Amino acid sequence: MTDRLAGKKAVVVGAGIGGLAAALRLRKAGAQVVLLEKNEAVGGKVSERRSAGFRWDLGPSLFTMPQILDRLFADLGEKREDHLKLEPLSPTCRYRWADGYQFDENEFFWSRPDSARLLRHAEGLYNLSASAFLESDPSEVWRKVWDPRLLPLLRHLPAMSPWRSLASASRKFYRDPHLQQFLQRFATYNGSDPELTPATFAVIPYVQARFGGWFIQGGIRRLAETLLGLAQKNGIAIHLKAEVATIEPHQVTLENGFRFPADLIFHNGDVLRAYQKTILHPGARAMAEKIAKPQRAISGFVVLLGVKGKDASLGHHNIFFSDNYPLEFQQMFRDRRPAENPTIYLCLSARSQPADAPPDHDNYFLLVNAPAETERIDWANESPAYTDRIIRILDEKFLPGLTKRIVHKEWFSPADFETRDAVVGGSLYGWASHGMVPSFLRPPIHSPLMKNLYFVGGTTHPGGGLPLVLLSAEIAVRLASKKT
Repeated sequence: MTDRLAGKKAVVVGAGIGGLAAALRLRKAGAQVVLLEKNEAVGGKVSERRSAGFRWDLGPSLFTMPQILDRLFADLGEKREDHLKLEPLSPTCRYRWADGYQFDENEFFWSRPDSARLLRHAEGLYNLSASAFLESDPSEVWRKVWDPRLLPLLRHLPAMSPWRSLASASRKFYRDPHLQQFLQRFATYNGSDPELTPATFAVIPYVQARFGGWFIQGGIRRLAETLLGLAQKNGIAIHLKAEVATIEPHQVTLENGFRFPADLIFHNGDVLRAYQKTILHPGARAMAEKIAKPQRAISGFVVLLGVKGKDASLGHHNIFFSDNYPLEFQQMFRDRRPAENPTIYLCLSARSQPADAPPDHDNYFLLVNAPAETERIDWANESPAYTDRIIRILDEKFLPGLTKRIVHKEWFSPADFETRDAVVGGSLYGWASHGMVPSFLRPPIHSPLMKNLYFVGGTTHPGGGLPLVLLSAEIAVRLASKKT
C-alpha cells in the first residue's frame, strides 16, 4: 500500500522521535517530505545537557522494547546495530526506602514466587494487547481481535481488569507494602495516579522484565542524532527554528509567513495544543474543549547535579520512594501543588559511560513527578527552593553528605517543558490514564476534522514512552497509506 504515498507532499510538524520516525517512513514510501522543528535541534524530549565537564540526558533515560526500534531500521533497509549500540542493564533499577528496605530489579527478583505470578498474569495481557492494541489504531482493533490467530488469547480478556486500579492489583500480587509501592510506580510511566490507573497497566513491568532495560551508547540523545542522519541521507528537507503558526487542510504556514503546500500533514506534538493554537478548522475549538476535559498527566521536575566522588551504593537507575505514596499523588493531582515528600528517580549514566562525568565525579539526573501547572505555580520563583528540598531529602534519608559534594547544580521545571516542547501545562503525556476512555481511547491518530492530518507522539494512541511513540509513527503512516 505504501506506493499510494509515492510523490505525495508530506509535511511533518515537529521533529521529536515520533516526527523523525514518521518522516523516515513517509520518505521510504516515496513521499516528498518536509520536516519542521521550532527548536534549534531535533529530538524533542530526547535532548541532552552538557556543562562543566558533565553530560546528562535531559529526557528519557531508560530504553525498553528494542525490537520496535529494530523494526524501524529494518523497514528502512538498515540495521540498527550499524548505527546504535545497546547495552543491557542489570539490575534494571535499584529501589530504596527510608526505612532501609531495598532491592534490585533483576532476574532474581522476577523469579520470586509473587513476582513470577505477576509476570504470568501480565504475559497474557501483553500477548493479547500487543497486536490488537499497541500496534493497531482503535479503528483496526476489532478486526485484529477477531483474527483467528488471536482467538485463543481472548481467555486473557477478563484479566485485563479495567475496572480495578493498579494500586488494587498491587495488593493482590504483593503482601509487602514496599513491593506494592514498586508495582504502583509503573502508573507514573505515563504520568498517572496508581489509585486511578487501570490494573491493565501491570503489563508495563512485564515488558520491562521480558525485554529488559537498555542503555544507548553515547546516551539516548544518540537516537535522535541517528534518525536525523538517516533523514538527511534520504533527502528529507529539514527546517530548524521553523515554528508553525497555522495548519490548514492543504498547507502549513510558519510564524514568518512562509507556506508549505501539503497533501499529507503529520503533527508530532501535543494534540490539545494543536487544536487550541494551530489547526484552522471550524470544529477546532470544540475539539480542543473536548480533549481538555480529561485530567492531564503530571509533568516532571528535573535537577541536574555534578557530584564529587562515586557512591558505591548507587546503580545506573535508582528510585528513592516517598514515605506516603497516596499523599504524594493527592498533592499533585487534587491539591495541584508540588509534593512535599516526592519519590525521587536518580539516573547515573556515568556508571555505564564514564565520559559523562569528570574523573572521580558522577552526573546525577534527578527527576520527581510534578503537577502540570504553569499558571497556578510560578516555577521561576519556586524552583530554587524545590531543588534544595529534593537534595535535602536525599541527604537526610538516603545519601548522607550529598550536599557537601555538589559541584554543579541546575534545574528544569514544568514551565521549561511547556516552552521547549509546546505541551499544555508542561504535561509530559497528554491525558492521565485515569479510567477506561483516557487509557484506551486517546485522541485519535487520524484527525476527525481534517482527512489528511495525522498525529504522532505521546499524546495520541498508543501512548507515551519511546517504544509507543515509534509505534504511533508506524501506525500513522500505515493509516495514511490506506486512506490516501
